[in-house]
Amino acid sequence: MKIAIPVDENKHPLNVFGPAPYFLIFNTETNESYLIKNVYSCGGCSSGCEEGKNAADLLKENDVDVLLIGEISRPPLLKLLSKGITVYRLPKGIENIDKAIQSLKEGKTEIVYLSSV
Repeated sequence: MKIAIPVDENKHPLNVFGPAPYFLIFNTETNESYLIKNVYSCGGCSSGCEEGKNAADLLKENDVDVLLIGEISRPPLLKLLSKGITVYRLPKGIENIDKAIQSLKEGKTEIVYLSSV
């Protein structure tokens, strides 16, 4: 499974999705991680850039299965769900990537359903 976490240039988890400058991708099968630059992070775009693409498309193109984030608004949530990407809400106070991934493994995250948006 591939997990994406929006992060800053220092790999600190961010509570934003579309404007996040990077996504850390963690592969649970290999325990390897890498950063991808969010080429759609200009901010302020409601429809995305380049032929309507946005950060959800970027994650799908990188075979991401799960997004971990503190909060997310309805439009990007709907786009992620339409791409088959499951969204989990991180508990408050998660300050680093290791704790974010551990919280998912330990079942301390909350799955975000459409009805809760």
